[in-house]
Amino acid sequence: MYLRFITRFINEEDKPQTGIFNAMGFIRDHKSTLDEDELILKDLYVWFKNHLDVPHWYINEDREYGVRSKAFSWFKDSAREHILKINDSIIVLEKYNLIVERVTSKNPGTIVYEDEFQIAAIPFKWQHKIIK
Repeated sequence: MYLRFITRFINEEDKPQTGIFNAMGFIRDHKSTLDEDELILKDLYVWFKNHLDVPHWYINEDREYGVRSKAFSWFKDSAREHILKINDSIIVLEKYNLIVERVTSKNPGTIVYEDEFQIAAIPFKWQHKIIK
């Protein structure tokens, strides 16, 4: 089983964003946060930087159909410590009115990257609206 945590917010350029790590950075850098929350987000950022590789993003263009596909990162359900840290970040994000959705899948698409804790997968065409 794979897990993806998503949220929706408008970034400083007035563009919609998703992704829990983008949201953590946005709140940390652009909102008036309580000192404790700022420290929690900084500590979580450092922890993830030291304990989670950044997958190579993969974009596939199908010129015949004019479709671009982007890989999305998913945690493996065995990455328990990482998931606990994500839950810590959710507690902070929800204080700033961001709702984080937890999406699970047994088959999130074509896997283009994998390590011990995560995968990056290009969703199948029928999944595009579900996991963006």
